[in-house]
Amino acid sequence: MTLHGLLIEAIGYLAAAASVFVYVSNTMIPLRIGAILANALFALYFFLKGLYPLFALNAFLVPVNMLRLRQMQRLVQDIRAAASEDFDFEWLRPYMKPLKLSEGFVLHRKGDLSEEAYLLVHGDIHLREPDVTLKPGALFGEMGMFTSENRRTATAVAATDVELLCVRYDDLLQLAAQNPQFGFYLMRLMVQRMQHNVEIARTGKG
Repeated sequence: MTLHGLLIEAIGYLAAAASVFVYVSNTMIPLRIGAILANALFALYFFLKGLYPLFALNAFLVPVNMLRLRQMQRLVQDIRAAASEDFDFEWLRPYMKPLKLSEGFVLHRKGDLSEEAYLLVHGDIHLREPDVTLKPGALFGEMGMFTSENRRTATAVAATDVELLCVRYDDLLQLAAQNPQFGFYLMRLMVQRMQHNVEIARTGKG
């Protein structure tokens, strides 16, 4: 076999090795990088072999995997942004319906069946358990999605005249799936609530 032939075969073996890496990779970003390398090497190998349909297929998959890699990198950046700063709820408004309450109105009681979460736009909401007053910009009521039988974990009372935006749990779950940054925000919010509840149980005060 000539040196040229050996070089072509070496490219083929490298492409195969990169392809094996793709199948054994456990995370998406290394997988996409491996797929880009494998497709590029296979494209070169099939071009040198004169197998042009297979060359065209792998050449086409290179930019496709590069696009998917960029999307994954952007997703990681969005999640990091969600962890480091407050979430912007403006994009949620089209999916939520407005609700106005007068001071003293009981929005829900602890143990009630829960089907909606709320975003506080104006005014204050007092949660009797564990004696916390929420300010505008607070998202609340989402914990009911994850409790036994979807029951409220606190009684919510309008401490002033308030304006809310509400969203049903089914819509909330769909939005979290469509926007991973929002899904991560929800997870972070629930962890913070649980940490707060643990601290209250430890100190005996809210």
